[in-house]
Amino acid sequence: MFSVKDISQDLLNRLFSSNVVPRIQLLRNEEFMPDYTAAESDDIRQITESKAAVVGIDIYRYSQYPTEKQMFIPHLYDLIYDETWHLIKQNYSFLFQEYGDVIDLNPDQHIKHKAYFISTGDGGYQIMPTPVHGIIFILTFATILRLYNADRFMRKLHAKIGNIEVRYAMTLDEIYRYRENFFGAGIINNGRILGKDRLNRFLIDQNVHDWFLTRTFGIENLMSLSLEDLKNIQEFAAYDDAKLNTGNNALILNRSDQMSREGFKSIEVQKIGKVRQKQTLLDIYNLHMQALIHYQNLFKQEAIVTVSVGNLNTVGIGNDEA
Repeated sequence: MFSVKDISQDLLNRLFSSNVVPRIQLLRNEEFMPDYTAAESDDIRQITESKAAVVGIDIYRYSQYPTEKQMFIPHLYDLIYDETWHLIKQNYSFLFQEYGDVIDLNPDQHIKHKAYFISTGDGGYQIMPTPVHGIIFILTFATILRLYNADRFMRKLHAKIGNIEVRYAMTLDEIYRYRENFFGAGIINNGRILGKDRLNRFLIDQNVHDWFLTRTFGIENLMSLSLEDLKNIQEFAAYDDAKLNTGNNALILNRSDQMSREGFKSIEVQKIGKVRQKQTLLDIYNLHMQALIHYQNLFKQEAIVTVSVGNLNTVGIGNDEA
């Protein structure tokens, strides 16, 4: 099951004697090596090799809303977020099987999605096992957002706040946890990308682009992949095959020989700029997707929804070389 590696107290004790009291080193003539030993480096590498997809969502110009609207936007985000996960768990039986059902009778055996969410009030960062999970999450979030903006969801709140716009980013990089907080390049770069975008797009980093390239010959091939095809990807190899044919599996068909009007209808990806990651530069891509999704239990009814995320504006996001 997906998890993020911890910087444990045991590791801190071994590296730095962090459990020694007092913690102030009083013996000035005692020398400490500035470099890690091979064993210490191996301990650190086991943590930093842990990579995860990070979805960033930011409500555009939140700070410019008047106070009487701004103060309730975090509540609106929570409502959209909760409904998104409710819909995901009812409509993606295979892909999200590690997250359990809506009514989870064995919560200790499943991923707790809120435990992997970092709230920023006007949005947040969702840590997920793979970029495929990230795309499904964004498309479902965009569906609930569309219903809200169309005055079909939380209508009394919509009357007071009005329509909102969001921007999305997805990164794939190091993620680790210290106590109850998450850190790592995946979060840092995601925030950097969101902060540079002024056009409410869906931007992905080079690592996400390359993940799809090496596993599906490119993100555009999501238009033709089935769940059986995803089973051939290493991250999904251990998933339970029984979930392919039970419950509802929206958007991605069970088998490639099935015919359905639902699915990804268009995917465009374009390189638009670079951001710096430590001592290297990462290419950033603009992603636009449109999908026709058959949702069960969308407000207690079945519904086929066409939803788009991102846009085709290719204006760059700046170059960290400058």
